[in-house]
Amino acid sequence: GTLNAHGIAGLVAALNYIEDVGVEKIHAFELQLMHKFYQGVKEIAGIKVYGDFSAAGAPLVALNYEDVPSGELADELAGDYDIATRPGAHCAPRMHAALGTVEQGAVRFSFGYANTEADVDAALEALRRICR
Repeated sequence: GTLNAHGIAGLVAALNYIEDVGVEKIHAFELQLMHKFYQGVKEIAGIKVYGDFSAAGAPLVALNYEDVPSGELADELAGDYDIATRPGAHCAPRMHAALGTVEQGAVRFSFGYANTEADVDAALEALRRICR
């Protein structure tokens, strides 16, 4: 078959971009956004945040709001605020068993280099409004 030349060109461009910017710089920025989000979200009444944020890791925050199913919270964030998250069990049933969230799942916010501080502020404001 024909090679996916467009896909290969896109992959090469992406790898060149990452090499030019630097993996460490990208990861540091993503963690900065994640920590800003964590500092704001942990203060919202009814929100339970899962994880240890004292060490560097993946730039994500998993949470729940009271007993609201994770899919419902994610749908409201997407439908009313245009914020994409990932709800559910995240292919980690043992983790959810340990957390006691097998039925509810969790809503995962993931931060990338293309996100901005304004994105974090918008997500926090959306959660403040939903969690009133």
